[in-house]
Amino acid sequence: MRLLKYIVVPWTIFFIYFLFSAILGQNGLYARKHLDAEVLQLTQNLNALERENEELLKIKDSLQNDRDALMVYMRKLGYGRDGEQFIRIMGQGIALNSDMLTGQVLYAANHDFVQDKTLKIIAICIGLAVFMFLFINDIYQFKTRY
Repeated sequence: MRLLKYIVVPWTIFFIYFLFSAILGQNGLYARKHLDAEVLQLTQNLNALERENEELLKIKDSLQNDRDALMVYMRKLGYGRDGEQFIRIMGQGIALNSDMLTGQVLYAANHDFVQDKTLKIIAICIGLAVFMFLFINDIYQFKTRY
């Protein structure tokens, strides 16, 4: 009967590993919360890219079909007609009405989780602690009995 209680040790290791993995692991509740936030951010990024694409398509259509719009954009970029002269003020960039720079990369964040190897080490350490507790308890009972 005394040795039968040592079966608790592997079950303790399994239970601790399962518990920590379900909460802090790669697919656990804590990581899932961060993944959901990342999915929301990626959805917002896709919506912003779709809006930017629509704006660029509108600009493309207006530049292909409307000569006056083409002249307005040419003036924004600093071009003019034949015979026109410009006084250029240095240090002033081209004024583009855009909230995102062209080619801007939107990075996805790494989600936080505890590595599986770390969870196994923690579970084994707690299992060894339970084993040591049971072993020391048996030694103490053996000494008090004899």
